Amino acid sequence: MNNSNISITFSDYINADSVKAFINKLVKINEEMPNSDLLTIFISSAGGDIDVAIELYNFIRSLDCKVRMINTSYVNSAAVIVYLAGEERVCLHSTSFYVHSVSKRLNGDYNATELMREVREIRTNTEKIAELLAESSKKSKSYWKQMMRKGFIISAKKAVELGLSHKIERPNRET
Repeated sequence: MNNSNISITFSDYINADSVKAFINKLVKINEEMPNSDLLTIFISSAGGDIDVAIELYNFIRSLDCKVRMINTSYVNSAAVIVYLAGEERVCLHSTSFYVHSVSKRLNGDYNATELMREVREIRTNTEKIAELLAESSKKSKSYWKQMMRKGFIISAKKAVELGLSHKIERPNRET
């Protein structure tokens, strides 16, 4: 290891295109600096597609270096999943997180069987998210499911109390 550190920013809506582009950037960085031992990802995102967020979470977790996530503004909805991929999770003092129930926009006409399939998918995704939150925090799966049902804005201070973040930092200022 050559103790090099890499920083990159993700500040987009989570969808197939933005995640594909971000993964491609990470692959390119890895090719250019294969011996890096720390990747810092500055993240601010309104969220987006849960399935794609889980894909990015799994990709980040598969990297061969330590990953440090820093919430620079807000990490909402599906972006919370991506944030959880960090071995070290930091938030700046004025940042927030938002967890809420899983929803899905439906277009067109659906019969009962098709609607039940969509309900099962929503339940499955709710279970996945609550499990990831529980594994990465100090709270149980049932706690997170309850918070998701209510819709819950989490301050930086509360995020540390819950174990969602490990610490709060103030932005560095050059003097």
